[in-house]
Amino acid sequence: MSDAPGFPQVPEYIQTLQPYVPGKPIEETQRELGLRRVVKLASNENPLGPSPKAIAAARRSLKDQHRYPDAGAYRLRQALASSLSSKRIRVLPEELLLGNGSNEVIDLLIRTYLKPGEAIATSQSAFVAYRICAQAHGVETVESPLTADLRFDLDALARSVRSDERVKMVFIANPNNPTGTYSAASEIHDFLKQVSQIRSRSILVVLDYAYWEYVSAKDLPDPMPLWKEFQNVVILRTFSKIYGLAGFRVGYGIGSREVFSFCERIRMPFNLSAPALAAAEAALADKPYVRRAVLANRSGMRFWEKTLRRLGIPYWASQGNFLLADVGQGLGSTGVAVFQECLKLGVIFRPVANYGLDHALRISVGTDAENRFAARVLEQVALSLLAKRSGKSRGRDE
Repeated sequence: MSDAPGFPQVPEYIQTLQPYVPGKPIEETQRELGLRRVVKLASNENPLGPSPKAIAAARRSLKDQHRYPDAGAYRLRQALASSLSSKRIRVLPEELLLGNGSNEVIDLLIRTYLKPGEAIATSQSAFVAYRICAQAHGVETVESPLTADLRFDLDALARSVRSDERVKMVFIANPNNPTGTYSAASEIHDFLKQVSQIRSRSILVVLDYAYWEYVSAKDLPDPMPLWKEFQNVVILRTFSKIYGLAGFRVGYGIGSREVFSFCERIRMPFNLSAPALAAAEAALADKPYVRRAVLANRSGMRFWEKTLRRLGIPYWASQGNFLLADVGQGLGSTGVAVFQECLKLGVIFRPVANYGLDHALRISVGTDAENRFAARVLEQVALSLLAKRSGKSRGRDE
């Protein structure tokens, strides 16, 4: 038996960590099932792809790939600060924290401000990255229940923050993924006031606005005035959704210089590649592309709402680029079962059992052709499941 030392002991919070499971890739599905046509409506991606101007900018940057990228992201910071500023609110470049996707910003905030044994607070069925990033650093997650209509219960969340001295950071996704539901302006403002009145500790409130550009609800609050009114607020935004740059991984936070100055100390240098920086800057400037993406999404959302109503599958109204369908009530099935049957026919949806929503299936908006194909597959699967259900019922009656 060897006397050589073994591996270092892995902390229990790492041993028990369940990693993030991304949407199933198209290529993997084609290989496994031998399918030629596969449509993926699982990851809330922009079906139009990136702006052509973003692709051209990234391509131009390739000639300089022997050079390190700008670690300070000067040009993108300047462009973002200008884009976010208004007559009433000015954003400085130092009030931005850039990350390899907004997931890295989440990780930086938790790693900078919380110690093992302390806690973040959020809601059940909130974006799972909050819990994963917290657990990776030995930080607990305190979850408040959802309302009956799958919205954040901000009164319950405020009570959990007040009652648990371990909580030092709160995450609110508005709208939330995977539910698509949102918190209204009055609810967010009341919550922030309640948190600001807690004197025993300082608490950062992170408002995740990854889907902000898709929002049409008039009472879903613009986060920028909230950031100026409440100095403990950090806003998360991303280039992965409306800008179609999910593969480039560019996200950012908006917050105070004091908060971000400590995050910058542990941010890895060169965390954004030169092509990513170039693509994001060009995408930000291509406003006609963003308008096209918004209109395409609204059309796709209407298509899926009409399709789900026709199939008798209830859904939750969404402010994102996806819908959460209640296949449990509509088809008497689970999200995983419907996902697996659709997968066999070349459509990738997203089951959300890992969010505690076994009965639901998340459907992202695709192109018109992708939506029509996926709808035909879902209808075929729905009819098959309902026929089996009806046959079992007749069998029991007999």
